[in-house]
Amino acid sequence: MTYEQFKQRYRYDPANDILGEGAFGKVFRAVDTENGSTVAIKVAPVNMSNESHSLKHEFETVGKVDPHLNIAMYDECYRFSVEWAGLHDFAVLEYYPLGSLDKIIKNHSLTDTEKHDLAVGILEGLRHLHTTGAQGVVHRDLKPRNVLIQKWRGKYVPKITDFGLSKFSDSISNSVISQSFKGGTLNYASPEQIKGEQIRRNTDLWSFGVILHEIMTGEVPYKIDDSSESTLRQVYERMNSQSLPESFKNVREPYASIIKKCLMVNPNQRYRAAEEILLAIRQTPTPPVSPPLPPIPSVAPIAQEKADQTEIFEDSPFAGLGKATDSFDSSADVQPLKETSTPPQKDSKESDGYVRSTPKPKKTSNNTPLIILVGVAALVLITASVIYFGGDKKDDVALQPTDSTTTAAPKAVVDTAALALQMDSLFNIPDYQKYAQISLQDSILKQRALTKLLNKALEADKFGLEYAEDRDYMSSVCKAILLIDPKEPKALSRLEKIAKY
Repeated sequence: MTYEQFKQRYRYDPANDILGEGAFGKVFRAVDTENGSTVAIKVAPVNMSNESHSLKHEFETVGKVDPHLNIAMYDECYRFSVEWAGLHDFAVLEYYPLGSLDKIIKNHSLTDTEKHDLAVGILEGLRHLHTTGAQGVVHRDLKPRNVLIQKWRGKYVPKITDFGLSKFSDSISNSVISQSFKGGTLNYASPEQIKGEQIRRNTDLWSFGVILHEIMTGEVPYKIDDSSESTLRQVYERMNSQSLPESFKNVREPYASIIKKCLMVNPNQRYRAAEEILLAIRQTPTPPVSPPLPPIPSVAPIAQEKADQTEIFEDSPFAGLGKATDSFDSSADVQPLKETSTPPQKDSKESDGYVRSTPKPKKTSNNTPLIILVGVAALVLITASVIYFGGDKKDDVALQPTDSTTTAAPKAVVDTAALALQMDSLFNIPDYQKYAQISLQDSILKQRALTKLLNKALEADKFGLEYAEDRDYMSSVCKAILLIDPKEPKALSRLEKIAKY
C-alpha cells in the first residue's frame, strides 16, 4: 500500500481527530472507508539510529504474542516517507470509545465488582504476556494510560497496549533482562527500572501494584514529580518502609496484602508471577454483582444519551460506557420483538398509522328497536364490503369510502433517525440481538447492522473459542447476524464450532 492509498482508505483530520499524544507519537480517530468502521491510527516518526524503539518494532513484538482478550493487538503497520515530515510509521488498531484506564479511574466511581474485574483482567493479560512462547514478554511500561477499556456484557475488559518498551526475556537467564529503564512514567516504574538495574518479569508486577492501588484509592502510592537525586532519595525511603498514603487504610483484603507484596523493593520478595496474585484473589469470594437495570424497550425509540467523550490515551474505544447496562442470556433462543400495547386514546395515532377513536359509552334510549334495525343494516353492509374487497384479511377492519377508487391506507413512516439512535445504544451495551431485530424495520439500517456485526465476528475470531466467555460472545454475535441473514455461511459455521465445545 502506498501513502496515497493509505490516506484514501483511512480518513481523519490531524487537527480535529487527535485522541492523544505520547512519547512514541500521536493517535488519531479515523474512518476506514472500506468497511465504514471507526479505527485508531497511531503515527510515530522513525529514528533509524534507534530502530528498537520504532512503532514498527512494537508492532512486530506484539505480533509474536498470541491473541488474548486482555491484549490490544494492532491490525497492521505501514512505513511511509511523508514528503513534509520524513519517515513515519502508521499503525492501525481498534478504536475504543471508552478510552484508557486513567480516564475510568478519574471520571467514574467504580464499584467493588468493577475494581475486581479490572484487576483480574490486567493480571490475565500480564500472565499471557509473561508466558507467551519460549521466552515471554516483559511490558516495562505498564500504566493506566497503556490499558485500554472495553465494556462487554456489563463488565469492564482491560486491554494492555503500547508495547514500545517491551522486551523478550533472555531465554538463558529465564527471566532477567539486562536493559535499563528508559522513557517510562516514573510513578509506575519499579525501583530497579529507575536505578537502571536488571529487570525481571515481576517488574511488571510492581507496576501492577501501583495500578491496583490507584484503582482502589484513586491515587498512586508514590508520586514522583521529578527525577532529581533528592526527590528519588526521599521516595526510596518511603518505598523501603512501605509508607503508603492514608487512603490505603480503606483498601480491603485481599487487595491490601496484594498491593504491599507487589510493592516490595527487593524483587526477590515480590510476587514472581501473575498467577500467584490471581490465586490470592480467587481464594477470596468475588464481590456480589449489582442487579442489572430494566431492559431497554424493544420498539419504542429511546432518547440518545450524551456520548462519553473520553478518548484513547491522554484525551478521552466496549463506550459512553461508564453507565450501568442490562444483560441478557446469549444462549437463550431468540424470540421476535413484541410490540407493546396501551389502551387506545381518543383520536390517538396508533403504531400502524391509523387513527382510531375511543368508543363512547352507550346511552340508554327509548328508540331501542330503531337502533337495532340500523345496526343490523350496517352489519350487512360491512359484511358485504369485506367479502367484496377481500374477506380473508385478518387485519382490523377500518371503514373505507364506498368509492371504487379507494386506495390502501399509507404505511406508517419509520423514524429511521430514532431507530438508529436506539440501535447505537444497544450496540454499545452490547445487546446485539435486539440491535439486529430493530434493524429489520428499515432496509438501510438492516444492511448497516449486518456489516457492523460481521466486523464484530471477525474481531472476536482473534480470541478463539477456548474460554466460555469468548464462546458466549461469539454466539451472541452470530445469532444476531442470522436474525438479519439466516443463511450467512460464516455465522452458521461459527455456531457449529461453538456447539462442539
